[in-house]
Amino acid sequence: MKLKQAIVSALVLGVPTQTLAVSINDYDRTGNEGEFNVYMRAVHIDTRIENDLMDDLFGGIPIGERLGGTALGVVADYKSRYWLNSIGFDASVYGVAKLDARPEDRDLFDDTSGESESFGKLGQVNLKFLHGGENWVGAFQVGRGRFDAGTVVTKDTRAVPSSYQGARGQMRIEGLDIGPLPGVLSFDAAYINRTSPRDREDFEKILSESGEEIKDIRTFGVEYDARLFALKFARGVAEDFNQNTAYGLTLRAPIGESGGALLETQYYDFRREGAAWDRDWENGDAAYDDKANWLNINLGLELGRWGWGISYSDAEAELSNGMLGYAYFDHGQNADGLMDAWTRSGNDFNNDGEEAWQIGGKYKFDGYSLAGIPLDGFNAMVLFKRGKFDATNPLSGVNTEVQESQMEYRLNYRFDEPEHKGLAVGLIYTRYWIDEDFVALVSAQPDNVLNGEEVRVYIDYAF
Repeated sequence: MKLKQAIVSALVLGVPTQTLAVSINDYDRTGNEGEFNVYMRAVHIDTRIENDLMDDLFGGIPIGERLGGTALGVVADYKSRYWLNSIGFDASVYGVAKLDARPEDRDLFDDTSGESESFGKLGQVNLKFLHGGENWVGAFQVGRGRFDAGTVVTKDTRAVPSSYQGARGQMRIEGLDIGPLPGVLSFDAAYINRTSPRDREDFEKILSESGEEIKDIRTFGVEYDARLFALKFARGVAEDFNQNTAYGLTLRAPIGESGGALLETQYYDFRREGAAWDRDWENGDAAYDDKANWLNINLGLELGRWGWGISYSDAEAELSNGMLGYAYFDHGQNADGLMDAWTRSGNDFNNDGEEAWQIGGKYKFDGYSLAGIPLDGFNAMVLFKRGKFDATNPLSGVNTEVQESQMEYRLNYRFDEPEHKGLAVGLIYTRYWIDEDFVALVSAQPDNVLNGEEVRVYIDYAF
């Protein structure tokens, strides 16, 4: 059993966990052990937002009506092999160069000093340990790294990835079969006491939305995968702030040699955990009073080059301080929580009482060529989301049904031919609209309920 296969093999029948995923972000672009790996990313984000009511009342949107910028990121990675099959280390240097930036530059650069500047940092430096037997393997890392575990995730949708400081452990046990189904049990856990977000230079303390210090995050997850079905459970606690729990059930069915169907149900339970959350509530920065939840159901189908999906979600997040609450899945304003709900987007569609639907389609151009250039690895995807919820208009006092919608187009091309291998380009165009402008005045997440459109362009090159 190869160690790499033991840790990362997916064991699915041609059906990915998320049928409609067309991923732009991929912080492990190279991953060659024992080699020095370098990759570059050029990213351009142009966001335009509007709200007629805020124009009338305040003379405009406080954060500005055009946001974004252009940056060049460089990540130099070294992943050592395991000495005596037991011990090694990882190290990474991140650098971000500002090419252009507008006010409130959509978190492309460190803005903690009030300026948008280029920066560099030691993104990873950790020792890693490995041990295994005939049907199991365990791994442990301590230091700074890209630690995905439980309810915490590394984000890579800007110029460079985010990082965490702490420790992470993983274990995989094979051979837990059910009849002809090969069963695999996986565990992961992490302890995190510092974070370095994708837009900042320093490793800083974990903070709540109002700036309260959070001592640490402790999280773990367990998954049993038997090919035709999978069960997942994860829990994370940010001390004195919140506790997030996720449950998941996935059913898979193969169709032919390369297709399949997938039915996935996910339920998220979010709860306040202490004094830091209470002070956020008092300051008007909390997302809900005591608890929130988010149910997500997805049906996906993949046949040949085509993929289709439909998703439904329902969020409950009561907030009694006069604002409209939302289901908050992070463990702090600078620590990213894991949320795999298909109806989640940049606008999240997770307001209190909101029911949302998403439909989408994907097409893979494998086997085609354009002007002699093979299109293997080229994917196109279209998504449409619509959510409905009730909110009270603060100007009239009338409770109103609100409808928000989003249209999204994605193109992604990873070049596989030898002369261009390592190059990937991505384009995302999103248009979002909401039929009641007053929601931005009462929402606990006002930046997520503004009409607008956004263009993102990514160019990655791994040497």
